[in-house]
Amino acid sequence: VGLQNYRDIFTDATFLNSLRVSVIFSILSVSLIVVISVMLALLLNETFLGRGVMRSLMLLPWAIPGVVNGMMWSWIFNAKVGAFNGLLYSLGLIDSYQRWLSTPTSALLVAVFAHVWNMVPFSVIILLAGLASIPDELYDAARVDRCGLIARFRHVTLPWLLHPLLIVLILQTMNAFRTFDTIYILTRGGPGEATNVIALPTVRT
Repeated sequence: VGLQNYRDIFTDATFLNSLRVSVIFSILSVSLIVVISVMLALLLNETFLGRGVMRSLMLLPWAIPGVVNGMMWSWIFNAKVGAFNGLLYSLGLIDSYQRWLSTPTSALLVAVFAHVWNMVPFSVIILLAGLASIPDELYDAARVDRCGLIARFRHVTLPWLLHPLLIVLILQTMNAFRTFDTIYILTRGGPGEATNVIALPTVRT
């Protein structure tokens, strides 16, 4: 058949929609993972009481399998007995329980949140290794030059983190495009085609 299979798939509406959803999902999740990971890595790189415990606890979300992760967040965002609805209701932020996994936008955001929560620890580990390699003399020299916190991050920390950040971007982009188990457990690709990422149509057929 030559290249006919490729022509067919790139004219298939289901595939094109799943590709669009995967791109949106990847951009949102990778952006959040990078920002949150940098902030947590900077925090955990500081010296404070209980830092070792905090670093150990940071690994817990990453140790949870994708299926278990999906089940956990599906319970939390459950429309009838979910803890998230209960929290918002008790704070007076909502008048009734919301169906977070039944509307396209909120379902996609929940899927992104669940994926980010699961993947952030791995990125934090990579960035912590990068921060540990930065010589203290550079920070001492920056303080002598009266560089503030933001200036030290921009001119000392960030240049040394470029390679670890590139690794994080590559790995997390690959993980985002390959995500299957968490989304399958959470939404089965629904509602409609809102969370039908590129890994799901194959399973459906």
